[in-house]
Amino acid sequence: MAQRNTFREDEELEESINLHDIVRVGKYLKPYISRIVRILAVVVSMSCIVVSVPYLTKIMIDDAIPNKDLGKLAMLAGGLFCLIVIYELALRYRTVAITRVGQLMLKDMRRDLFTHIQTLPFSYFDSRPHGKILIRVVNYVNTLSDTLSSGLINVFSDIFTFFVTLIVMFAIDWQLALWSLVLFPVLIIWVRVLQYFQRKAYQVLSNKQSNLNAFIHESIAGVKTTQTFAREKEQFDTFQQQQDDVRTAWMAAKHIEFLMWPGVQTISVMTIAFIYFVGITGFGGVSVTTGMLIAFVGYANNFWNPVINIGNFYNQLVTCSAYLERIFETLDVKPEIANKPGATELPAIQGKVDFNDVVFRYEDDGRNILNLVDFHVTPGKTIALVGPTGAGKTTIVSLLSRFYDVSEGSVTIDGHDVRDVTLESLRRQMGVMLQDTFIFSGNVRDNIRYGKLDATDEEIEAAAKA
Repeated sequence: MAQRNTFREDEELEESINLHDIVRVGKYLKPYISRIVRILAVVVSMSCIVVSVPYLTKIMIDDAIPNKDLGKLAMLAGGLFCLIVIYELALRYRTVAITRVGQLMLKDMRRDLFTHIQTLPFSYFDSRPHGKILIRVVNYVNTLSDTLSSGLINVFSDIFTFFVTLIVMFAIDWQLALWSLVLFPVLIIWVRVLQYFQRKAYQVLSNKQSNLNAFIHESIAGVKTTQTFAREKEQFDTFQQQQDDVRTAWMAAKHIEFLMWPGVQTISVMTIAFIYFVGITGFGGVSVTTGMLIAFVGYANNFWNPVINIGNFYNQLVTCSAYLERIFETLDVKPEIANKPGATELPAIQGKVDFNDVVFRYEDDGRNILNLVDFHVTPGKTIALVGPTGAGKTTIVSLLSRFYDVSEGSVTIDGHDVRDVTLESLRRQMGVMLQDTFIFSGNVRDNIRYGKLDATDEEIEAAAKA
């Protein structure tokens, strides 16, 4: 069984970005690959437009305007207008299409999480507050929204624009292109240093949010006990402490996160200023026309904007990697109670129950809760198990229903070991009234029918009378 955890303990996280988790996101992209291909085609077209505009501007400044060629100027201006209109239409399509794909991916991820959690054994839920499970299905998946929608696909556009712009810059003037890259190593160092500290900050934030969610869930579930013992003040104080921890962690993470964009923007502005200096003074033997210099500054913006966007995406990735880790950790939990290979259907139960020298402990190295329990029940016989709290009465019923597996010995029904039959065929023939009754949202009829959804009204009324 997993190590027990409460709202007071932080859960451990990896110390670095787990690239395997990032790759696994591709599983959720696969069903929508045709849509993504269409989006990428539009993205590539938009990048081509972005690269074309500075060059058309260069022709206008170096050729059409000096020669007072109004026809050529009008044609170029019309071309620029058409390209901008096409770009804006494509931008709208890209934004809507990417958002739709991203939300479908999140829906699939949330579905897989919920479905998998339904298969996990009682020991998983015993080991941690339910609020820490809930936050993974809701908050953590929601946090991935921007990264899995606009961020993940837009980064392909930015990478494409980055390399195409770089090629064009070297084709126009390789010397000026080299000077424009002089501060690029500074950017790489800046991003790498911030990534390390941001990762740690968001690990702390993830833990504090999880702890707060767990406490709130526990407080709501136990509100009757809180009011019975007049513990509202103590609960409020604990809530305030948990809330302060989240606020402190949030501010620390945001302080680091907001250093990324100003740093990249400053390096970008310094680079453009240096390009003007080199182009105007002819530093390093560079010789360019006015139109070429203005076009080159445009290309420098086209070059740095993707870098800034990629930096922001990396920023998001660092943030989301902590949440992806928790989501995939949950998906990777193997159900301890599952159908064994070759499990058979349990025939209609006659009612003979045998506990054969059963030993049970919740943890492998824990103490025995049941020790060599041996009893046999014949069909039609009513048995009452009597004993103090913690004696193992509920545990015996849980072993019979195979909510847990015995550590030693065996439990059989009509001679069939409960571990050798399918869970569905075992549990559909049993009725268990738990100590703490849970009522689902809905009316009484719906709750009575829960164990047999095709039950008739007469069967429901008979069950209610019984």
